[in-house]
Amino acid sequence: MPASTQPAGVCPKCGGDSVVCRFNFFDRGDLQVYSWEHKCNNCGWRQTQAHRSDGPPLASGVDPGVCPWCQRRG
Repeated sequence: MPASTQPAGVCPKCGGDSVVCRFNFFDRGDLQVYSWEHKCNNCGWRQTQAHRSDGPPLASGVDPGVCPWCQRRG
């Protein structure tokens, strides 16, 4: 599945309105990876998070298909 990107608001570092939310999903059959990134196109600030199906169990109520920062669905 190709990455999906959409605007995500104001940058906490530079204050610019150029943060984008990027979602990637990889499925290799026995392995699924959900990857989220918020990045400012102005100053380069970013934060990332990924969940792997072969990793530790997720906390109760955590949906890897939902962005942890802006709550959009991937």
